[in-house]
Amino acid sequence: MPRMTISRSSLSLLCALGLAAPVLAQGVAKTHTVRKGDTLWDIARTYLGDPFLWPQIYRMNTDVVEDPHWIYPGEVLRLDAAAGQPAVPTTDTPPPTQPAPPPSGGLEVVGSTSSTDTVGDGLDLFRRRRIANVQEAFKLYRDVKYHPLRAGEFYSAGFLSEGDSLPFGRLLGPVTPEQIESGRTRAAVQILTVVGVSAPDGARYNTGDTLVTVVRREGPVGYGQIITPTGLIRITGQNGDQSVGEVIAVYGPIRDGQSVLPAEKFADPGAVTYQRVEGGLSGQVLIPRDLRELRHPQDVLFIDIGRQEGVAAGDLFEARRTPGPQPRSEAHAIDEMMATLQVVHVRNRTATVKVVGVASPDIPPGTTVRQVAKLPR
Repeated sequence: MPRMTISRSSLSLLCALGLAAPVLAQGVAKTHTVRKGDTLWDIARTYLGDPFLWPQIYRMNTDVVEDPHWIYPGEVLRLDAAAGQPAVPTTDTPPPTQPAPPPSGGLEVVGSTSSTDTVGDGLDLFRRRRIANVQEAFKLYRDVKYHPLRAGEFYSAGFLSEGDSLPFGRLLGPVTPEQIESGRTRAAVQILTVVGVSAPDGARYNTGDTLVTVVRREGPVGYGQIITPTGLIRITGQNGDQSVGEVIAVYGPIRDGQSVLPAEKFADPGAVTYQRVEGGLSGQVLIPRDLRELRHPQDVLFIDIGRQEGVAAGDLFEARRTPGPQPRSEAHAIDEMMATLQVVHVRNRTATVKVVGVASPDIPPGTTVRQVAKLPR
């Protein structure tokens, strides 16, 4: 079977097309200072020659990067680990004297090529070739430990105000006018947009503060308002009596006039394993956060027990059907599991839960929830 060889002329063609990732020699760059728009994927492609090796950079910089999806301008990342494998060979590979078996754990994908193909004809890019040691490419993904609760889930979930007086500020809108006017009124703000915010009377935001933008609507009687986050803003300076910040996360439409709150500090439980609970806490579903009839994974609900009953972030609950007569049927319902719920935010009398598994999507207010597992404290 003819073997495909990538020549220097082919490599030059790939580089000209921008398809060959740059690979820096070991020891040339020891650190990288994050710039606006950088991602670990891009940094791994630039310095290690393979974007799939981004966990290698993340694991060397866990003291700087809390969440690999969020890196910020000015952070200095270490790069002094083993260099990655280049995506395209930089030297010609001599043909073997005999066919070689694929390496252990690897995968060989061979396309049909004509015996008249010539080296350097510019078509090598479109031919399939052997990919050595595929398992190694994904080893770092398998080694990353599971974190049951993440910052993005905590900040995006929302909560019930429980009637408390919260320090709401106000989002004033982008500080730089759009070059092309939007045909829509109050167009949504995008990530990295610079916006103005107004603090509550008598208060002031400081550079580096993180705010969460929210929309508010009336919640169940006795539990205050439903607070639904739409994004995060990091304060970067002052503009007269207003603060200026940059949008660093988007969870929904962010529009001028929305309320802002100081973001609570997220306590990462780390990579831990759940402990099963027998005869755990029980409560009821109060209301879903979003106005949908049926529940799906990642939907958010509020339950009527919270910190004062012992609920903690990360706890697992089951939503269970109450046995007994059911509407429009002579058959009685049986006690069965309807969904698995994970606590992502806790207040005094209520908790916010995320749907992580659904057996029956019709989960109305009043459905019983029962604690089945919790994280070690």
